[in-house]
Amino acid sequence: MKRILSILIAFAVVTLSVPSFADPVAKFQGGLKDVMMSPLVVSDNVKTETTDAKFLPFALVGGLMKGSFYMAKQIVTGTYAMVTSPIELIHK
Repeated sequence: MKRILSILIAFAVVTLSVPSFADPVAKFQGGLKDVMMSPLVVSDNVKTETTDAKFLPFALVGGLMKGSFYMAKQIVTGTYAMVTSPIELIHK
């Protein structure tokens, strides 16, 4: 498991550090960044919900549910951007 995670992290670093020569490459990098950073959305939403809450258990559950929804949305849009970026490269 550690080896697979290390390979994925190395792949992400190499992909994000390559200069973008074309829009499809930048689109792929943006999609990869969205997928990799999506778990941070959950913690941000939990923090936001708990700072203004009157009853902490409801705020935690609400923040987790809201954050999970936005995380899934960000993963889907990032995956869509990565999958469709080679199509734009073919049409240029």
